[in-house]
Amino acid sequence: MTDLNRRFAEDDLGPEYFYRATVQRIPGWKPGDGVQADAAAEASQAGHALEAHFPYQTVEPVVPLEALPDTLDLFGHPICFFNAYVGQLIDSIRMGVPIGLALRLTYDFYLPADGIIPISHLVLPGAMQHAVVAVGLGHDAHGETWFLIRNSWGKDWGQNGHAWIPAAYIAMHATCAFGVEHGSPHSA
Repeated sequence: MTDLNRRFAEDDLGPEYFYRATVQRIPGWKPGDGVQADAAAEASQAGHALEAHFPYQTVEPVVPLEALPDTLDLFGHPICFFNAYVGQLIDSIRMGVPIGLALRLTYDFYLPADGIIPISHLVLPGAMQHAVVAVGLGHDAHGETWFLIRNSWGKDWGQNGHAWIPAAYIAMHATCAFGVEHGSPHSA
């Protein structure tokens, strides 16, 4: 979600502040629970801190959660959710607008082969979902549409943190898409 707001700040926005602001809005949250879309949408109303001011942490926050600092400059627009219609996603990418996707994960998602995630019907048990950002668009030799996605799992996943995923995977496994609203941005 911070990637979608990057263009509204002079430096990189960090996911940690936003993650913690989101989990604070989930009653009974505990480490490992992940996030909920409604809590993320609410947290996005406040904005995102710069990575340099609130760096990424490799461990989950402990409960009870610490209060977030109220002296940080926050940037960006609130997020909004919409249906993940492939045609609409293609139009957005062609206009240079990155789109977030909430995907049900398959086993193949974890280890892209040569930067490619093949179509698979076998979804991980437990309705596990993961958010990625669609940043590019391409077509294979058969004219099939593929999306280039950026993941948050580090540079060792896929090719430098990116992988190609077929539009059919998105049509089958995307539960929603999200972007940033166009209105008055938060700014320092």
